[in-house]
Amino acid sequence: MISREQIAHDLAIVYLNNRYGIDVTGDFNVYSNSLENTVESVSGTGSVVTSHFSSVKEPKYIKVGTGEKGMFGIEKKKKIPSGYLVDDIFNNMIDDYGLAYAHFLELLENKEE
Repeated sequence: MISREQIAHDLAIVYLNNRYGIDVTGDFNVYSNSLENTVESVSGTGSVVTSHFSSVKEPKYIKVGTGEKGMFGIEKKKKIPSGYLVDDIFNNMIDDYGLAYAHFLELLENKEE
């Protein structure tokens, strides 16, 4: 028999896959001309956009002041690397995994009682 811990882990992974999976957005319009239950022609238009996470090694940049004054006395800024773009997402995934795992485990333990 599979342990409750393994089931909770598997369900937490399914949850994360759904929560952080690829986003697909778009719309389609389909038109058909039919005569007496026979489709004469079908046409349509639409578009689909998918978004993925950034590469694991794609750097994240922040702007910091240089100490140098520019136009109108505003401090100049430059971009410097500050970790990776996915760091916040990965940290959220870790937090969500822990919460989902604990919740699934609690539900499984209560179900067996």
